[in-house]
Amino acid sequence: MTGAPPIVTEVSRPWWEALARGEVCVQQCTACDHWIFYPRPFCPRCGARDPAWRTVDGAATLYTWSVARVPVAAAFAHLDEPILAVAELAIGIRVPTSLCDIAPQDVRIGMALAPVFDGGTYPGITLLRYRPA
Repeated sequence: MTGAPPIVTEVSRPWWEALARGEVCVQQCTACDHWIFYPRPFCPRCGARDPAWRTVDGAATLYTWSVARVPVAAAFAHLDEPILAVAELAIGIRVPTSLCDIAPQDVRIGMALAPVFDGGTYPGITLLRYRPA
């Protein structure tokens, strides 16, 4: 397979480990309670260091989407019209993702989404994807 897999860093490792377990874990600042995504070593709101990791409900609503007519990476070349999306979790963070089990003509902004933990694209990496709830 060609195409670069996501880079797992010490800061992002808990995100990837949670996905491999079938969970969605995101950071929350222990000083101001701000939810944080993408993983960072500090809170972007107040600057506090070492946010805590919290397991959250992976259900989401569709914030925006687009059909990728040209593959964004070689690892996705086998997909017919992949739907790139941004899902908004109930806690308010937005996560880049892709949709599965739906045709582009059936996609609607605001639709309810259920998480799909996809371990088949890159060896050793589980991706967070979404399907209609």
